[in-house]
Amino acid sequence: MFNEYEVYQMLKLRQEEVERKAQDAWKLEDWQKDTFCQRIVKKFNSRNKSTIVKTTYECCSC
Repeated sequence: MFNEYEVYQMLKLRQEEVERKAQDAWKLEDWQKDTFCQRIVKKFNSRNKSTIVKTTYECCSC
C-alpha cells in the first residue's frame, strides 16, 4: 500500500497536471478554430529560416 508521503506526492503531481492543462486550454481552443490551411501556414512560418550570408570576394589587384 501507499504511505502518507507517497499519497501526498501523487496528489501534488496531479494538481500540477491539472493546473498545467488549465493554463494550456486556450491554446487547444485556438488550434481547433484554425482551418487546416492556416495550420499549415503557421507551421511553415514557424520553421527556422536559413540565413543567407552574402560574401564579397576581393581580388589582390584592387
